[in-house]
Amino acid sequence: MTTRATQALILNTALGLFNRYGSSNISTNRVAAECGISRGNLHYHFHNKAEIVQSLFQRIARAMTDGQPADHLAPTLKHMAEMYVRQSVLILEYEFFYREMPSLLRQDSLLLRRYREYRERRIAAIERFFQALKDKGIMNFGPESTLVRPLVIATWIISDNWPNFVEFQGGELDADAICQGYDMIPHILEPYIAADFSAATRTSHETIHALVSGMNLGRLVATG
Repeated sequence: MTTRATQALILNTALGLFNRYGSSNISTNRVAAECGISRGNLHYHFHNKAEIVQSLFQRIARAMTDGQPADHLAPTLKHMAEMYVRQSVLILEYEFFYREMPSLLRQDSLLLRRYREYRERRIAAIERFFQALKDKGIMNFGPESTLVRPLVIATWIISDNWPNFVEFQGGELDADAICQGYDMIPHILEPYIAADFSAATRTSHETIHALVSGMNLGRLVATG
């Protein structure tokens, strides 16, 4: 098995175990055993569990930023819904990280630094997207351009935390639940949306249902 293949096996196995049992309950020995490799082989690639978590976070950052450069080139409320679904699916795929984020970041200064860098890049990208919406006449912030960043941060907080909220309520993160979380975003933005708000909401819901259809989004319930 090549180095890259071994690392992918370790990361994929660790991700499954972390999502199911929580990262604090899984040792590198358990990951090695599940992979069918020796502890020495695992530690050759990752010296400790923190390095595994750091590598999984790098996957998150890459997955989220892959579409980032093009977001502002599609300044529509429909695309905003697509961005929200993209984030929701990513949270489900790496649910352990989002569930344990405060603890993980407090324990690892390198991970915290990388997370802050990623967050700033992503917030800047969403600010560009909002500016593109403004330029297209879909949103109007008036002379208060300083409103953009706080609004972006508010939408970030909602998108990052809504899946956990659904889980802890004993619900299922299906298309309807994703729509409920998404609806908070346009309601926050409603005073600044120049387009037909009702029509935009209907279009966003149709987009979310179309994207979510066929996806396996019930894992949060299974692990709750």
